[in-house]
Amino acid sequence: MIRISTIFTILLLLCPDAYASELKVATWNLGWHLSKAEATTWIAKCSAPFQFNSATRLWEPAESGTPGWELPWGRNAPIAWNISVLPPCDVFKTPGFDTVSVTEAAYVKRSGQLTTFIESKIAPDVIAFQEVSAEQAVRDVLPNDGADYLVCSFGSHKVQRLAFAWKKEFGAAVECEVEDALSLSSSLAEKDRVRPGLALALTIDGKLTRFLDVHLKSGCVSPLDNPPDALEGNAGDDNPCIILQQQVVPLEKWIERKSSDTNRVVVLGDFNRNVWHETHEPGKTRTDGSDPKSELPSTVKVRKLIDEVNDGAPEGSKLTLLDEACPINTASDEACKRLKSAKMSDDEKLLKRSENLGCRNPVGLDHIMIGAGFSSPHPAEKVALGRQGRTLSASAEHPNPLLSLSDHCPLTAVVSD
Repeated sequence: MIRISTIFTILLLLCPDAYASELKVATWNLGWHLSKAEATTWIAKCSAPFQFNSATRLWEPAESGTPGWELPWGRNAPIAWNISVLPPCDVFKTPGFDTVSVTEAAYVKRSGQLTTFIESKIAPDVIAFQEVSAEQAVRDVLPNDGADYLVCSFGSHKVQRLAFAWKKEFGAAVECEVEDALSLSSSLAEKDRVRPGLALALTIDGKLTRFLDVHLKSGCVSPLDNPPDALEGNAGDDNPCIILQQQVVPLEKWIERKSSDTNRVVVLGDFNRNVWHETHEPGKTRTDGSDPKSELPSTVKVRKLIDEVNDGAPEGSKLTLLDEACPINTASDEACKRLKSAKMSDDEKLLKRSENLGCRNPVGLDHIMIGAGFSSPHPAEKVALGRQGRTLSASAEHPNPLLSLSDHCPLTAVVSD
Protein backbone atom coordinates (compact mmCIF):
# COMPACT_ATOMS: atom_id res chain seq x y z
CA MET A 1 0.00 0.00 0.00
CA ILE A 2 2.84 2.38 0.88
CA ARG A 3 4.60 1.57 -2.40
CA ILE A 4 1.42 2.30 -4.42
CA SER A 5 0.84 5.56 -2.54
CA THR A 6 4.45 6.62 -3.20
CA ILE A 7 4.15 5.87 -6.92
CA PHE A 8 0.88 7.84 -7.09
CA THR A 9 2.48 10.81 -5.35
CA ILE A 10 5.43 10.76 -7.77
CA LEU A 11 3.05 10.66 -10.73
CA LEU A 12 1.19 13.70 -9.43
CA LEU A 13 4.45 15.58 -9.00
CA LEU A 14 5.61 14.66 -12.49
CA CYS A 15 2.21 15.25 -14.10
CA PRO A 16 0.50 18.14 -12.27
CA ASP A 17 -2.26 18.19 -14.91
CA ALA A 18 -3.21 14.59 -14.15
CA TYR A 19 -5.73 15.69 -11.59
CA ALA A 20 -8.36 18.44 -11.55
CA SER A 21 -8.11 21.34 -9.14
CA GLU A 22 -11.53 22.22 -7.73
CA LEU A 23 -12.80 25.73 -7.05
CA LYS A 24 -15.99 26.47 -5.14
CA VAL A 25 -17.74 29.62 -6.37
CA ALA A 26 -20.90 31.19 -5.03
CA THR A 27 -23.21 34.12 -5.60
CA TRP A 28 -25.54 35.70 -3.06
CA ASN A 29 -27.78 38.75 -3.12
CA LEU A 30 -27.91 40.00 0.51
CA GLY A 31 -30.80 42.41 0.05
CA TRP A 32 -29.82 46.03 0.89
CA HIS A 33 -27.09 44.79 3.26
CA LEU A 34 -25.25 47.53 5.18
CA SER A 35 -22.25 47.48 7.47
CA LYS A 36 -23.19 47.50 11.14
CA ALA A 37 -22.05 51.13 11.44
CA GLU A 38 -24.17 52.20 8.45
CA ALA A 39 -27.12 50.21 9.79
CA THR A 40 -27.02 52.27 12.99
CA THR A 41 -27.56 55.45 10.96
CA TRP A 42 -30.29 53.85 8.84
CA ILE A 43 -32.17 52.51 11.88
CA ALA A 44 -32.05 55.92 13.59
CA LYS A 45 -33.45 57.66 10.49
CA CYS A 46 -36.24 55.12 10.01
CA SER A 47 -37.13 55.25 13.72
CA ALA A 48 -37.47 59.03 13.64
CA PRO A 49 -40.87 60.71 13.06
CA PHE A 50 -42.02 62.14 9.73
CA GLN A 51 -44.85 64.45 8.76
CA PHE A 52 -46.29 65.01 5.31
CA ASN A 53 -45.50 68.45 3.86
CA SER A 54 -48.37 69.43 1.59
CA ALA A 55 -46.23 72.07 -0.10
CA THR A 56 -43.34 69.77 -1.09
CA ARG A 57 -45.56 66.67 -1.26
CA LEU A 58 -42.90 64.80 0.71
CA TRP A 59 -42.76 63.00 4.04
CA GLU A 60 -40.11 64.99 5.91
CA PRO A 61 -38.34 64.55 9.29
CA ALA A 62 -40.30 66.26 12.09
CA GLU A 63 -40.42 66.63 15.87
CA SER A 64 -43.35 64.25 16.03
CA GLY A 65 -45.38 62.19 13.62
CA THR A 66 -45.22 58.83 11.88
CA PRO A 67 -42.04 56.72 12.23
CA GLY A 68 -40.33 55.86 8.96
CA TRP A 69 -41.16 52.18 9.47
CA GLU A 70 -44.86 52.99 9.35
CA LEU A 71 -45.05 55.31 6.36
CA PRO A 72 -47.71 54.33 3.84
CA TRP A 73 -46.60 52.72 0.56
CA GLY A 74 -43.26 51.55 1.95
CA ARG A 75 -40.37 52.35 -0.40
CA ASN A 76 -42.76 54.08 -2.76
CA ALA A 77 -43.58 56.67 -0.12
CA PRO A 78 -42.44 60.14 -1.24
CA ILE A 79 -39.85 60.41 1.51
CA ALA A 80 -37.25 63.17 1.88
CA TRP A 81 -34.24 61.03 1.17
CA ASN A 82 -32.78 59.26 -1.83
CA ILE A 83 -33.08 55.47 -1.52
CA SER A 84 -30.19 55.10 -3.93
CA VAL A 85 -28.03 56.48 -1.10
CA LEU A 86 -29.78 55.00 1.93
CA PRO A 87 -32.12 51.98 1.84
CA PRO A 88 -35.87 52.43 2.23
CA CYS A 89 -37.37 51.61 5.62
CA ASP A 90 -39.31 48.57 4.38
CA VAL A 91 -36.37 46.26 3.64
CA PHE A 92 -37.49 43.63 6.14
CA LYS A 93 -41.04 42.31 5.80
CA THR A 94 -43.03 39.59 7.49
CA PRO A 95 -44.49 36.74 5.42
CA GLY A 96 -47.63 38.90 5.27
CA PHE A 97 -45.53 41.77 3.81
CA ASP A 98 -45.83 44.03 6.85
CA THR A 99 -42.78 46.24 7.35
CA VAL A 100 -40.75 45.33 10.44
CA SER A 101 -39.14 47.96 12.68
CA VAL A 102 -35.47 47.02 12.91
CA THR A 103 -33.35 47.36 16.06
CA GLU A 104 -29.57 47.54 16.30
CA ALA A 105 -29.51 44.35 18.37
CA ALA A 106 -31.50 42.51 15.70
CA TYR A 107 -29.17 43.73 12.95
CA VAL A 108 -26.06 42.67 14.87
CA LYS A 109 -27.61 39.24 15.44
CA ARG A 110 -28.35 38.91 11.73
CA SER A 111 -24.73 39.79 10.88
CA GLY A 112 -23.55 37.00 13.18
CA GLN A 113 -25.98 34.56 11.61
CA LEU A 114 -24.72 35.49 8.14
CA THR A 115 -21.16 34.77 9.27
CA THR A 116 -22.09 31.34 10.59
CA PHE A 117 -24.09 30.54 7.47
CA ILE A 118 -21.28 31.53 5.09
CA GLU A 119 -18.77 29.49 7.06
CA SER A 120 -20.85 26.35 7.60
CA LYS A 121 -23.21 26.20 4.61
CA ILE A 122 -21.29 27.87 1.76
CA ALA A 123 -17.55 27.81 2.56
CA PRO A 124 -16.65 29.52 -0.73
CA ASP A 125 -13.29 29.92 -2.38
CA VAL A 126 -14.69 32.89 -4.30
CA ILE A 127 -18.07 34.52 -3.59
CA ALA A 128 -19.82 37.30 -5.47
CA PHE A 129 -22.22 39.48 -3.47
CA GLN A 130 -24.99 41.75 -4.71
CA GLU A 131 -26.82 44.49 -2.78
CA VAL A 132 -24.04 45.24 -0.31
CA SER A 133 -23.12 48.81 0.59
CA ALA A 134 -19.32 48.36 0.25
CA GLU A 135 -16.30 46.45 1.54
CA GLN A 136 -17.00 46.81 5.28
CA ALA A 137 -20.50 45.40 4.90
CA VAL A 138 -18.91 42.24 3.49
CA ARG A 139 -16.15 42.07 6.09
CA ASP A 140 -18.76 42.27 8.85
CA VAL A 141 -20.19 38.91 7.78
CA LEU A 142 -17.13 36.94 6.67
CA PRO A 143 -15.87 34.12 8.90
CA ASN A 144 -13.02 34.87 11.29
CA ASP A 145 -13.65 38.62 10.89
CA GLY A 146 -12.61 38.32 7.26
CA ALA A 147 -9.03 37.35 8.17
CA ASP A 148 -8.97 34.49 5.65
CA TYR A 149 -10.38 36.47 2.71
CA LEU A 150 -9.50 39.42 0.53
CA VAL A 151 -12.35 41.72 -0.52
CA CYS A 152 -12.98 44.03 -3.44
CA SER A 153 -15.93 46.41 -3.74
CA PHE A 154 -16.50 50.08 -4.57
CA GLY A 155 -18.09 53.17 -3.04
CA SER A 156 -19.37 54.90 -6.17
CA HIS A 157 -22.75 54.48 -7.85
CA LYS A 158 -25.70 53.58 -5.63
CA VAL A 159 -26.01 51.76 -2.31
CA GLN A 160 -26.96 48.43 -3.93
CA ARG A 161 -23.34 47.67 -4.79
CA LEU A 162 -21.38 44.53 -5.65
CA ALA A 163 -18.42 42.86 -3.98
CA PHE A 164 -16.13 39.86 -4.26
CA ALA A 165 -14.47 37.97 -1.45
CA TRP A 166 -11.84 35.31 -2.15
CA LYS A 167 -9.46 33.19 -0.09
CA LYS A 168 -6.17 34.89 0.68
CA GLU A 169 -4.24 31.91 -0.64
CA PHE A 170 -5.06 33.09 -4.19
CA GLY A 171 -3.20 36.32 -3.55
CA ALA A 172 -4.02 39.90 -4.45
CA ALA A 173 -6.31 40.64 -7.37
CA VAL A 174 -4.67 41.03 -10.77
CA GLU A 175 -7.60 43.34 -11.57
CA CYS A 176 -10.68 44.48 -9.74
CA GLU A 177 -12.63 47.11 -11.61
CA VAL A 178 -16.13 48.44 -11.98
CA GLU A 179 -17.70 47.54 -15.31
CA ASP A 180 -19.37 50.91 -15.74
CA ALA A 181 -20.83 50.15 -19.18
CA LEU A 182 -23.48 47.95 -17.54
CA SER A 183 -24.76 50.98 -15.61
CA LEU A 184 -25.63 52.59 -18.97
CA SER A 185 -23.76 55.72 -17.94
CA SER A 186 -23.38 56.80 -21.56
CA SER A 187 -27.12 56.83 -22.26
CA LEU A 188 -28.94 57.50 -18.96
CA ALA A 189 -28.98 60.49 -16.64
CA GLU A 190 -27.10 59.89 -13.39
CA LYS A 191 -30.28 59.52 -11.31
CA ASP A 192 -31.59 56.86 -13.71
CA ARG A 193 -28.44 54.78 -14.06
CA VAL A 194 -28.67 51.12 -13.16
CA ARG A 195 -26.14 48.95 -11.38
CA PRO A 196 -22.70 48.43 -12.95
CA GLY A 197 -20.84 45.13 -13.00
CA LEU A 198 -17.74 44.25 -11.00
CA ALA A 199 -14.89 42.40 -12.70
CA LEU A 200 -12.24 40.45 -10.81
CA ALA A 201 -9.12 38.72 -12.13
CA LEU A 202 -7.07 36.31 -9.99
CA THR A 203 -4.17 33.99 -10.58
CA ILE A 204 -5.35 30.55 -9.45
CA ASP A 205 -3.08 27.52 -9.85
CA GLY A 206 -0.82 29.76 -11.91
CA LYS A 207 -3.60 30.53 -14.41
CA LEU A 208 -5.42 33.78 -15.11
CA THR A 209 -9.03 33.42 -13.94
CA ARG A 210 -11.66 36.09 -14.58
CA PHE A 211 -14.98 36.71 -12.84
CA LEU A 212 -17.81 39.12 -13.56
CA ASP A 213 -20.41 39.87 -10.86
CA VAL A 214 -23.68 41.21 -12.28
CA HIS A 215 -26.95 42.58 -10.92
CA LEU A 216 -29.03 43.38 -13.97
CA LYS A 217 -32.18 45.50 -14.19
CA SER A 218 -35.13 44.11 -12.23
CA GLY A 219 -38.73 43.85 -13.34
CA CYS A 220 -38.29 41.90 -16.60
CA VAL A 221 -38.00 38.44 -15.12
CA SER A 222 -39.64 36.04 -17.55
CA PRO A 223 -41.12 35.78 -21.04
CA LEU A 224 -43.94 33.92 -19.33
CA ASP A 225 -44.95 37.06 -17.41
CA ASN A 226 -45.88 38.91 -20.60
CA PRO A 227 -45.80 36.44 -23.48
CA PRO A 228 -44.39 36.08 -25.94
CA ASP A 229 -41.67 38.77 -25.90
CA ALA A 230 -41.30 40.20 -22.41
CA LEU A 231 -37.69 41.21 -22.99
CA GLU A 232 -38.76 43.35 -25.95
CA GLY A 233 -40.42 45.83 -23.61
CA ASN A 234 -43.30 47.13 -25.66
CA ALA A 235 -44.95 49.15 -22.91
CA GLY A 236 -43.04 52.42 -23.08
CA ASP A 237 -39.63 53.87 -22.30
CA ASP A 238 -40.02 53.35 -18.54
CA ASN A 239 -40.53 49.63 -18.99
CA PRO A 240 -37.70 47.79 -17.17
CA CYS A 241 -37.39 45.47 -20.18
CA ILE A 242 -36.23 48.48 -22.21
CA ILE A 243 -33.41 49.05 -19.70
CA LEU A 244 -32.46 45.36 -19.55
CA GLN A 245 -32.39 45.36 -23.34
CA GLN A 246 -29.70 48.06 -23.23
CA GLN A 247 -27.53 45.97 -20.87
CA VAL A 248 -27.31 43.08 -23.33
CA VAL A 249 -24.57 44.53 -25.56
CA PRO A 250 -22.27 45.70 -22.69
CA LEU A 251 -22.54 42.26 -21.10
CA GLU A 252 -21.70 40.50 -24.36
CA LYS A 253 -18.77 42.85 -25.04
CA TRP A 254 -17.27 42.07 -21.61
CA ILE A 255 -17.50 38.33 -22.26
CA GLU A 256 -15.89 38.69 -25.68
CA ARG A 257 -13.16 41.04 -24.51
CA LYS A 258 -12.16 39.17 -21.36
CA SER A 259 -12.23 35.73 -23.00
CA SER A 260 -9.44 36.79 -25.35
CA ASP A 261 -6.60 35.94 -22.93
CA THR A 262 -8.11 33.12 -20.87
CA ASN A 263 -10.84 30.50 -21.07
CA ARG A 264 -11.14 30.41 -17.29
CA VAL A 265 -14.08 32.82 -17.06
CA VAL A 266 -16.99 32.84 -14.60
CA VAL A 267 -19.98 35.17 -14.99
CA LEU A 268 -22.32 35.01 -12.04
CA GLY A 269 -24.81 37.01 -9.99
CA ASP A 270 -28.38 38.19 -9.98
CA PHE A 271 -29.45 38.36 -13.62
CA ASN A 272 -33.01 39.34 -12.59
CA ARG A 273 -34.05 37.15 -15.48
CA ASN A 274 -35.32 33.58 -15.56
CA VAL A 275 -33.16 32.50 -18.45
CA TRP A 276 -34.53 28.94 -18.26
CA HIS A 277 -37.91 30.23 -19.39
CA GLU A 278 -36.23 31.81 -22.41
CA THR A 279 -34.53 28.52 -23.22
CA HIS A 280 -37.82 26.65 -23.22
CA GLU A 281 -39.69 29.28 -25.22
CA PRO A 282 -39.88 28.73 -28.99
CA GLY A 283 -38.74 31.35 -31.45
CA LYS A 284 -35.62 33.17 -32.54
CA THR A 285 -33.02 34.87 -30.37
CA ARG A 286 -33.74 38.24 -32.02
CA THR A 287 -37.00 39.77 -33.17
CA ASP A 288 -35.81 39.93 -36.76
CA GLY A 289 -34.44 36.38 -36.76
CA SER A 290 -30.89 37.50 -37.53
CA ASP A 291 -27.83 35.57 -36.38
CA PRO A 292 -26.80 36.55 -32.82
CA LYS A 293 -23.16 36.24 -33.92
CA SER A 294 -23.64 39.33 -36.07
CA GLU A 295 -23.66 42.88 -34.72
CA LEU A 296 -26.98 43.73 -33.07
CA PRO A 297 -28.81 46.44 -35.08
CA SER A 298 -30.14 49.29 -32.92
CA THR A 299 -33.67 48.70 -34.22
CA VAL A 300 -33.69 45.00 -33.33
CA LYS A 301 -34.71 43.61 -29.94
CA VAL A 302 -33.28 40.59 -28.17
CA ARG A 303 -35.75 37.91 -27.11
CA LYS A 304 -33.28 35.53 -25.43
CA LEU A 305 -30.62 37.22 -23.33
CA ILE A 306 -28.30 34.25 -22.81
CA ASP A 307 -28.41 33.14 -26.44
CA GLU A 308 -27.46 36.66 -27.52
CA VAL A 309 -24.59 37.33 -25.11
CA ASN A 310 -23.29 33.76 -25.33
CA ASP A 311 -23.19 33.18 -29.08
CA GLY A 312 -19.62 31.83 -29.14
CA ALA A 313 -18.24 34.55 -31.41
CA PRO A 314 -15.40 35.25 -31.39
CA GLU A 315 -14.12 31.69 -31.00
CA GLY A 316 -13.22 30.83 -27.43
CA SER A 317 -15.81 33.11 -25.83
CA LYS A 318 -18.51 30.47 -25.44
CA LEU A 319 -19.67 29.95 -21.85
CA THR A 320 -21.75 27.17 -20.32
CA LEU A 321 -24.81 28.08 -18.27
CA LEU A 322 -24.72 25.70 -15.33
CA ASP A 323 -27.81 23.67 -14.62
CA GLU A 324 -29.36 24.49 -11.24
CA ALA A 325 -30.79 22.17 -8.62
CA CYS A 326 -32.45 22.38 -5.21
CA PRO A 327 -31.17 19.19 -3.51
CA ILE A 328 -32.94 19.81 -0.20
CA ASN A 329 -35.34 16.93 -0.66
CA THR A 330 -37.13 15.17 -3.50
CA ALA A 331 -40.07 17.58 -3.52
CA SER A 332 -37.88 20.69 -3.75
CA ASP A 333 -35.65 19.24 -6.44
CA GLU A 334 -38.60 18.23 -8.59
CA ALA A 335 -40.22 21.65 -8.11
CA CYS A 336 -36.98 23.32 -9.29
CA LYS A 337 -37.00 21.20 -12.44
CA ARG A 338 -40.63 22.00 -13.27
CA LEU A 339 -40.13 25.73 -12.72
CA LYS A 340 -37.48 25.88 -15.44
CA SER A 341 -40.11 25.51 -18.13
CA ALA A 342 -43.24 26.87 -16.44
CA LYS A 343 -44.53 29.32 -13.87
CA MET A 344 -46.29 27.19 -11.27
CA SER A 345 -47.45 29.00 -8.15
CA ASP A 346 -47.79 25.79 -6.14
CA ASP A 347 -44.14 24.92 -6.80
CA GLU A 348 -43.02 28.45 -5.95
CA LYS A 349 -44.98 28.33 -2.68
CA LEU A 350 -43.48 24.92 -1.88
CA LEU A 351 -39.92 26.20 -2.31
CA LYS A 352 -40.58 29.28 -0.16
CA ARG A 353 -41.52 27.12 2.83
CA SER A 354 -38.93 26.93 5.60
CA GLU A 355 -38.67 23.14 5.30
CA ASN A 356 -37.52 23.60 1.70
CA LEU A 357 -35.48 26.59 0.45
CA GLY A 358 -37.13 29.18 2.66
CA CYS A 359 -36.24 32.25 0.57
CA ARG A 360 -38.76 34.65 -0.97
CA ASN A 361 -37.02 34.57 -4.38
CA PRO A 362 -36.26 30.85 -4.58
CA VAL A 363 -35.29 30.23 -8.22
CA GLY A 364 -34.84 31.82 -11.61
CA LEU A 365 -32.89 35.01 -10.85
CA ASP A 366 -29.38 33.91 -9.90
CA HIS A 367 -27.15 32.09 -12.38
CA ILE A 368 -23.56 30.92 -12.96
CA MET A 369 -21.84 30.63 -16.36
CA ILE A 370 -18.37 29.14 -16.88
CA GLY A 371 -15.83 29.24 -19.71
CA ALA A 372 -14.32 26.27 -21.51
CA GLY A 373 -11.36 26.23 -19.12
CA PHE A 374 -13.68 24.90 -16.42
CA SER A 375 -15.99 21.95 -16.14
CA SER A 376 -18.69 21.13 -13.63
CA PRO A 377 -20.15 17.61 -13.67
CA HIS A 378 -22.82 18.57 -11.16
CA PRO A 379 -25.46 21.32 -11.30
CA ALA A 380 -25.08 24.54 -9.36
CA GLU A 381 -26.98 24.16 -6.10
CA LYS A 382 -29.34 26.41 -4.20
CA VAL A 383 -28.45 26.53 -0.50
CA ALA A 384 -31.52 26.52 1.72
CA LEU A 385 -32.03 29.34 4.23
CA GLY A 386 -34.77 27.40 6.00
CA ARG A 387 -36.20 29.31 8.95
CA GLN A 388 -33.49 31.94 8.54
CA GLY A 389 -35.30 33.14 5.45
CA ARG A 390 -38.13 34.53 7.61
CA THR A 391 -38.61 37.97 9.13
CA LEU A 392 -40.79 38.20 12.24
CA SER A 393 -41.89 41.28 14.16
CA ALA A 394 -40.87 41.90 17.76
CA SER A 395 -43.23 40.68 20.46
CA ALA A 396 -43.68 40.90 24.21
CA GLU A 397 -41.53 37.78 24.58
CA HIS A 398 -38.96 38.87 21.99
CA PRO A 399 -38.28 42.65 22.10
CA ASN A 400 -36.10 42.45 19.00
CA PRO A 401 -37.44 41.29 15.62
CA LEU A 402 -36.08 38.30 13.75
CA LEU A 403 -34.50 39.43 10.47
CA SER A 404 -34.17 37.21 7.42
CA LEU A 405 -30.66 36.63 6.08
CA SER A 406 -31.87 37.54 2.59
CA ASP A 407 -34.77 37.20 0.17
CA HIS A 408 -32.45 35.16 -2.09
CA CYS A 409 -30.92 31.75 -1.43
CA PRO A 410 -27.20 31.49 -2.25
CA LEU A 411 -26.21 29.60 -5.41
CA THR A 412 -22.98 27.56 -5.32
CA ALA A 413 -21.01 25.49 -7.81
CA VAL A 414 -17.84 23.43 -7.74
CA VAL A 415 -15.84 23.85 -10.96
CA SER A 416 -12.59 22.20 -11.96
CA ASP A 417 -9.89 22.40 -14.63
